Amino acid sequence: MKKFFLLSFLAALLVPQASFAISQDLFEIYDDRGDLQEAFDNETYQAIPGTASGFLIDIEDWARQYGYVAYPELADYAPEVSPATYDGVGVAPEVTAETYIVIDDASGTILAAGNADQLWPVASITKLVTAKTAMDLGLDGGGVGTVEDVDDVGGAKLWVYGGTSFAMIDLLKATLVASANNAANAVARLTGYENETFIDHMNEFAASLNLGRTTFEDPTGIELGNVSTAREVAAFASAVFADENIRRMAGTSSIYIDALNDDYTRNINSTNWLLYDHAYDDVYVTAGKTGYLPEAGWNLVVRMHPMGDDEDSSVLVVVMGSDDRRTSCDDAASLARWAWANHDWER
Repeated sequence: MKKFFLLSFLAALLVPQASFAISQDLFEIYDDRGDLQEAFDNETYQAIPGTASGFLIDIEDWARQYGYVAYPELADYAPEVSPATYDGVGVAPEVTAETYIVIDDASGTILAAGNADQLWPVASITKLVTAKTAMDLGLDGGGVGTVEDVDDVGGAKLWVYGGTSFAMIDLLKATLVASANNAANAVARLTGYENETFIDHMNEFAASLNLGRTTFEDPTGIELGNVSTAREVAAFASAVFADENIRRMAGTSSIYIDALNDDYTRNINSTNWLLYDHAYDDVYVTAGKTGYLPEAGWNLVVRMHPMGDDEDSSVLVVVMGSDDRRTSCDDAASLARWAWANHDWER
């Protein structure tokens, strides 16, 4: 397993989360069970790392995954759609990813997980929350904005001179399709909020989902302080992909964008090879986002279903710490194929 020395430091950066209310029935079960009290904090109800809570987010996540089965009074936590049920043999395939999770997209049921509570730098997966935060803050998708020199922090980027202007929707596409760092910083800046305030809003979005182990430090993901777990990445990605506009952009394989004050048309290909590489012709990707840092390896969150089928068997897969870009795609595809082959998808 990859080792990087900043994990303990990163853990110290996590922002405190506000407490939230749970149902009376769930509270009474929690109050009666010492094992749940040891696993979930008695104020935030978030999972306590290193306990039997494992990869779960909070006590409500426990209720949605397991509790409703054992306690009829928790029926309100049962998924609205019947979960895919396991009917195969064996376990999920081995992957190079250090941490992963596979979720039945329709019901939210966890189908497989490996080290899914491991704290990990999310890298450019961060940009999903950047786009969501910008749009929630009222970014004018029909407007125009410039990319400035100050937006360039290295890494993947639009190759432009400072002051080059684009349609705002094209800057969002460059953020989500090409994973351009300067486009992401421009999108954050063009909301009119100071960078620190914008990042506060990103963290507030995570807090609204009760994600106690997710922290953002910049809009691009280039900072190692952008951390989460596979389970929590799945949670915030699912919330972001619920936005149809973001989902469409995050499922686009290639775009052309024109600057408004130069003569160049830029052809931008997605960093997510699952969208167009023939090795994955059997899967249909509806949304996804990649991420890479030397210290983190290759990360990917992707929502997909078998090619030719409808979305009833859609899965959300997160892999982080894969060996390379190709392997991250192979890891995600093999986990999805295993899920489809070993579960009953009749609803």
